[in-house]
Amino acid sequence: MSMITEYVRLRPHELAELRRLLAEKPDDAHEYAGDLAMGDEDEETSSRGMDTDKAWAGLQYLLSRLDPPVDVIGGGEPLTDDEWGHDAPRLLTTDEVLRAARFLAGTPFASLAQHYTPAELVAAEVYPVIWDEGWALSSLEECYARIVALFAAAAADHEPMLVWKS
Repeated sequence: MSMITEYVRLRPHELAELRRLLAEKPDDAHEYAGDLAMGDEDEETSSRGMDTDKAWAGLQYLLSRLDPPVDVIGGGEPLTDDEWGHDAPRLLTTDEVLRAARFLAGTPFASLAQHYTPAELVAAEVYPVIWDEGWALSSLEECYARIVALFAAAAADHEPMLVWKS
């Protein structure tokens, strides 16, 4: 099974409910976050959540070369010790989301692509070691564009972000 990073924007009442569930009904908290990620009923494509598919580690590797102010892949403060797949859900605060959104908006994918050397990513064993495939760079670019848009929307609405690897 592959590992992916998942994101959910949280409205204030949703964060309060998530914290309540984590304290009282931890098994229901993951399902609640998953439902939030699906977005609002009237949306064809969710503006509230996304996943990176397998691009997360490649993006984390490339972003680390640019010294971002916030680790948008592996950052955030754990909300529980319980794992939701491969790690505990982590919260990026509204301030972290804002700083990340500013950085991402000012960092075109071409800046990341300058650091893309398939042999280097493969040698570093960056998950999932597919970086010498012809489609890998375009997959990273597509995922990066979705992350940029999600963080921009969360920052505009002053929302924190929930992140976890499943």
